[in-house]
Amino acid sequence: MKKQPAILVLIMIVVTTVCALSLGNTGYSQQQGESSILDVIDVKNTNLTLGKPFYTEKFEFPISQNSGDSENNSASARSVYSFEGNGILDNLQITASGRGNEVSREDGTDFLTGRALFTSSQNGTASYSFEAITNTTDEGMRISLGAAFFDANATGNLESLKSIVGVYESYIDEGQGKGIFAMWHIKDLLPK
Repeated sequence: MKKQPAILVLIMIVVTTVCALSLGNTGYSQQQGESSILDVIDVKNTNLTLGKPFYTEKFEFPISQNSGDSENNSASARSVYSFEGNGILDNLQITASGRGNEVSREDGTDFLTGRALFTSSQNGTASYSFEAITNTTDEGMRISLGAAFFDANATGNLESLKSIVGVYESYIDEGQGKGIFAMWHIKDLLPK
C-alpha cells in the first residue's frame, strides 16, 4: 500500500515537468506541428526568361475617340480608343482589334484597360482583357508594359489560347503614328 503514494508523487512530478516544458515552448511546438501544402510547392519562374514572343504585331497608333471632362482639373484625363492591327501568332496570320480606356496618372504615366479580339485567317477567335502602364519618353516614344488575360472561349486554331496569361510590351512612335507589339505566354503557372 505504501507504493501507491510514491506512484502518485512520481506521476505528479512527471505531469508538472511536462506542463512546465510545454508552457515554455507553446509557440514553437505549434509552429513545428503545423504544415501546409505551401511547404512542398516549388515556386516556378523564379528566374523568368521570356524568350521569343509567341505573337508580334504592327499597328497604327490608336486614335482617341473621346476625352474626359477637360473642365474638371481635379479628374484624371481619360480617353477611349479603338485599335486594329495585323500580326503573326505561331505562324498564323492574325487580325487584332479592340477598345480601351486610358487614364492619365499624376506621375506622368497612363493606365490602360480594355478588351481585344484575335481572329485568325482560318476563322479561329480568342478574346482577352488587358491592363498596362504606359510611359512616354522625351523623344515621344510611348512604351507600354502589360498583361493579357485570355477568356475560356477561344475557338478553332486559336483554341490553345483558352485561359492563358500573357505579358506584353508595345512601342508607339507618335511622330510616325505606328507601333509594334509583342506578347509572351507565361507557361506552367499551375502544377498539372
